[in-house]
Amino acid sequence: MQLLRYVVRVLVRWYEQNGKRLPLPSVLPLLAHQGPEGWTHPCEFVDLFGPVSESLRPYLPSFRHALVDLGPMDDHALSADVRLRAFLSALKYRRRPDLDDRVGLVLADAPALKLEDLLVILKYLDPGLTARSLKAVHEALDRLGPERKERILGPLSQPYYEKGLAEGEAKGIARGETKGEAKGEAKILALLLERRFGALPLQFRQRIFAADVGVIEDWVRRALDAPDLESVFQTN
Repeated sequence: MQLLRYVVRVLVRWYEQNGKRLPLPSVLPLLAHQGPEGWTHPCEFVDLFGPVSESLRPYLPSFRHALVDLGPMDDHALSADVRLRAFLSALKYRRRPDLDDRVGLVLADAPALKLEDLLVILKYLDPGLTARSLKAVHEALDRLGPERKERILGPLSQPYYEKGLAEGEAKGIARGETKGEAKGEAKILALLLERRFGALPLQFRQRIFAADVGVIEDWVRRALDAPDLESVFQTN
């Protein structure tokens, strides 16, 4: 139904912009499907009507759409173009349960991509990433070199931190507890550090959750720009 609306919209716009003259241009409907289960619906619109007598069938609206089903496609067959292959790979694996095992594959072309393209891909993958897959993300970004890695992690970490801080402050105000506020900010810092540097060693986690609010806030400010985990906790 959505494809039908698109086709009609394209034709109507062209018709109105070209003096309402004929003939209409050809419109090729193309559907790219990313679901892990594969495309299971007909590609012929007329088949969506179910059983229809042959005498009525010629009068029903009908078109066939081209289909690119990403799920069953071999990764190397997605595209010969590096940039397009990277985007299609992210689309293919974003909703799959084995994303953790495939993040390294999705980011295989990271060194050949522009930073803005890599940011788009990582932000798209972000909701499905776990602590395990974040490790693979960091390994892929390590191949970019320290400077390029930091330019990627900065934009990714800042909005994540701001959202978490706002939620933590709201919960702290609602509870009216200084201890609860410290615990909330400690969780935010721990998640932020895991996002930037991978799995958080136990000694750092214990140190974070034993600190007061002022110290944690200072560590958070450092965490946004620090080149490594140890730099966040260093004393002057």
